[in-house]
Amino acid sequence: RPSPPPPPFWGCPPAPGPPLPPLCAPSCGVPPAWAARLGATGFLISKCCLPLFKAKPGKAKRVRTIFSSEQLARLEQEFSRQQYLVGQERCLLASSLHLTEEQVKVWFQNRRIKWRKQSLEQQQAKLAKMGLATPQR
Repeated sequence: RPSPPPPPFWGCPPAPGPPLPPLCAPSCGVPPAWAARLGATGFLISKCCLPLFKAKPGKAKRVRTIFSSEQLARLEQEFSRQQYLVGQERCLLASSLHLTEEQVKVWFQNRRIKWRKQSLEQQQAKLAKMGLATPQR
């Protein structure tokens, strides 16, 4: 039976300290089920646990964050209120969603790009309806 995951490490800003140890020893065999999920939160993962993650020496490979539907709903709600979150607002939102500030920052960056793309497509659709569309590049 795999051991339970360590307690989450949330906070603003992270406390300075020694680097986190890998989740398992070099000869651990099959990684626990929660190991891949912890990788998404920024914890270091030992190369023995997930050999598919090839990283440059000294750098841990980032794993794509998978947001829960509750987290996404709250992020979208905040984005509709304002498209830029900085400082304390980002810290509080990250803390309340159990995400890192970096994850929230990147989500907002990606969401702004998506919003701009959607806006451009809507403008082009309106122009096309009026017969004023310009050919796409």
